[in-house]
Amino acid sequence: MAVDFNEIKKLIGKNIKKYRKQAGLTQTELGIQADLTDARITQLERGLGAPSMLKLFMIAQALKIPASKLLE
Repeated sequence: MAVDFNEIKKLIGKNIKKYRKQAGLTQTELGIQADLTDARITQLERGLGAPSMLKLFMIAQALKIPASKLLE
């Protein structure tokens, strides 16, 4: 079975946005907490890039969720 990396990026982005909104954070606020720019958060949420493993965990920590939630 082939893995569609674009679909994975979209899934991660959708989940970042979902949990960011649930946490009541703006993209800027999340970026500050995860040591990313708001522009990078925008890219990730739109599925235009994929975070490194470290950044994935930093985003999850800022959102106060397990990192696995971003991959579901």
